[in-house]
This record gives sequence, structure tokens and C-alpha cells, in this order.
Amino acid sequence: MDQSFEAIFKDRVKRMHYQVDGLSSDKSHIQVVIWPTFSGLTDFEKGIADHIASLGFSVTALDLYGIDQNPVEMEQKRAKMGALVAEADPLHELQNELTQSACDAIHGKTIVHIGFCLGGRLALEAGLHLESSAGAVSFHGLMSFFRAQSEEKANTKAKIMVLNGYQDPLVMDEDAQEAKHYWAGLGMDFQFVDFSNTMHSFMLPSADNPDHGSQYNPLTTQRAYSYLENFLNEFI
Repeated sequence: MDQSFEAIFKDRVKRMHYQVDGLSSDKSHIQVVIWPTFSGLTDFEKGIADHIASLGFSVTALDLYGIDQNPVEMEQKRAKMGALVAEADPLHELQNELTQSACDAIHGKTIVHIGFCLGGRLALEAGLHLESSAGAVSFHGLMSFFRAQSEEKANTKAKIMVLNGYQDPLVMDEDAQEAKHYWAGLGMDFQFVDFSNTMHSFMLPSADNPDHGSQYNPLTTQRAYSYLENFLNEFI
């Protein structure tokens, strides 16, 4: 394994995940795992966790980079993201370790991964490659996730949902179609929702760069929450 990957993401990295227990007796067995944007675990992901927990589900927002290790400058964020997704095997091993560390006390729960931007892709990776995953939801995530080497190695039982801005410049029509064909070829249960008049990062209140295709959209955010709640309710 690449030693730079180990140094950045594993060696002596101390993490503090954000855990919120669900209060609904018929929903708390569903464990939602949140993968953050390339900025790492922030108040944004914690707010998402609080909202999902208010619906009755148990939630863990993952500390991807470690305590006080979130990148600040754009160049740093891109560099860490590039190192993270450079190779499939180290990425999936790390995802499995983080999922287990976040869910080690909740064996038997139904694990559903969700994520935003980079985290959207990571949620799709976890859904496809981790056998413990029951489902995955991507919010404005890229479709460049690693494909399984064979159908036998794919977690085809996972349900997939993609919530995508139709005006997102980072998701081309051909990328979306190729992902759909891939999941369909595996016989997987998937949904792909395009929101009109919606750009990249539509869930992030801080996103305000429409000239570069990134813009918060409160209406789409409200609709996306509804889609997520309906999706999670399927696992009750």
C-alpha cells in the first residue's frame, strides 16, 4: 500500500466521529453513516446528522481526516482528495475501517451511507464495495466511483439513490448514463434524481459561486431531505 496514503489517513491519525442516537424505537436500528465533503467533518455534516436523528434514525458523521487535520486551503483540499481516491484497495480498506470504528457498538443494525460532494462518491463506493452496506445516497457526488472488478465482488444487494443537480458541471450526462447502465447491468436497485435549476453543492449553505457551477439551493435541499427520508423509511 502507498505509504503516503498510510501517513495521511491511517498512521497515528486520531479521529472523533460525531454520533447522534435515534430516538424512534422503530427506526433507531437504521444506522446512517455520513461521509463529508473534501473539507472534512464540519458543522455542516453535524447539522445534517442532527436533522436525520430528529427523524428517529441513528447517525454517525465520520471524521475523515482526523482531529484538527481538516485541510483549509483549496489546494490542500484537492491534494488530500486526490490521495484518498487515487487507488481503490486502500480507499475501500479505509472506508471499511472507519465504518467499523463508527459502528462497532451497534452490530446488527442496518447501515446506510450518505455523503456530499466527495462524500457522495464515497457513499457510492461504500454501498458498492462494503458488504455491510444496505444502501447509499449521494448528494451532488461525482460518478467516478471505482467499479467492482467483477459482479461477484459487487455488493449488489445495496440500494442506491443519487440526488443530482441537472446543472452540475461536474456530472456530465454521459457520466450519469454510464453509472446507470453499470448499476442496471448488476441488477441493482437504484434511483437517479435530477433537480432542475440546480448546480453542484446545492445542499451547502456556504456554496455561492454560480460562475463556477456551485450554488446552494434551499428548495432543492428541502426536496432532497424528503427523498432521503422516504429512502431511509424503506429499511424500517
